[in-house]
Amino acid sequence: MGENMKKKKLRFLSITFVILLFINGIGRTEQLPMVSATAAAVLDLASGQVLYNKHMHLRRPPASITKILTTIIALEEAAPEELVTVSRRAVYQEGSSIYLAEGEKISLEELLYGIMLSSGNDASVAVAEHIAGTVEKFCDLMNRRAREMGAQNSNFVNPHGLPQADHYSTAYDLAMIMCYAMNNEVFRRITATKYKTISWAGNDWGRGLRNHNKLLWRYSDISGGKTGYTRAAGRCLIASAGRDNREVVAVLLNSSNDWLESRNLLDYGLDHFKQVTLLEKGELIHEIDWAGSREGRLGLITESPITVLVPQGDRTIVKKELYIKSELELPIMKGELVGSLQISVDDRLLNRTDLIAQNDLNYNSIFLRFWHWMISYFNEQ
Repeated sequence: MGENMKKKKLRFLSITFVILLFINGIGRTEQLPMVSATAAAVLDLASGQVLYNKHMHLRRPPASITKILTTIIALEEAAPEELVTVSRRAVYQEGSSIYLAEGEKISLEELLYGIMLSSGNDASVAVAEHIAGTVEKFCDLMNRRAREMGAQNSNFVNPHGLPQADHYSTAYDLAMIMCYAMNNEVFRRITATKYKTISWAGNDWGRGLRNHNKLLWRYSDISGGKTGYTRAAGRCLIASAGRDNREVVAVLLNSSNDWLESRNLLDYGLDHFKQVTLLEKGELIHEIDWAGSREGRLGLITESPITVLVPQGDRTIVKKELYIKSELELPIMKGELVGSLQISVDDRLLNRTDLIAQNDLNYNSIFLRFWHWMISYFNEQ
């Protein structure tokens, strides 16, 4: 039985096509939002697709936006009801504070409200020590988890964001971290909270917290965010907003008018893009002729639908690339993974789906089918 009857070598295939949309008269003639920020980005929350970019990969001090990463790690590493014992190091951490006392026991969830609403640096250190034992070990965890979230161009050396030489991130990385964090329901609840009262040991009253994110009061579609400021970083803001079953994240680093510019970026991301379904689930993408098979051809279909966001009214060149396994071996069963399909615009990967076999593909003779069955049977024994 010849090897060519068993395997078929296939090459990479590439197809390019163009989508034309002209909706509500909005086109390329409309200018992009102008922002004073040194760096900015807008991402679609669900897909991570970049909708706006101003120096989004430029390394900048992230200030207290750092605390988003601290919070989501804490929520994934520990239970919200766990009690945290506050250390001396946490109490004497400089900068913004929720006035923790040494030896105080307070729930992790209450500390996270203190971090996200009042930007407590003392709470950030207390959480870091509770999760990892030391701040330094927690920072190792921050960097590892940030990379897993898609933040490849960042380095964190503290859990609060105060300036240090090797503490930096980018608008894109911070947006990716926020997109990831917003998939956690507890994080989403905390970041959208306007007011919260948490316990205060030794007092007959609690700590009253007010969210620093003014957008929560000004616009009904704001779903979360975090402010940040240091002299080195300037005014920084990350915010998310949603309308019509879509949600976007906007990041501004070193902005002179962060509230207005953030609103403009969020509106741009929500209003100027249309979600287009390029391929439905189960759509036939390609057919391969297979002379050594009984059926004679193999159909490749999408395992899931492909959707992308494109500027409304714009002419968008979408590149469709088929990656097929370099070797496929008979028999191939219907539904078997045979490759992948990637969609990109301007060389940016926007979406992908697996390609699966549309049909069975078998040997073209009873003898070969029986021979393969015998080999498979004895291999399983």
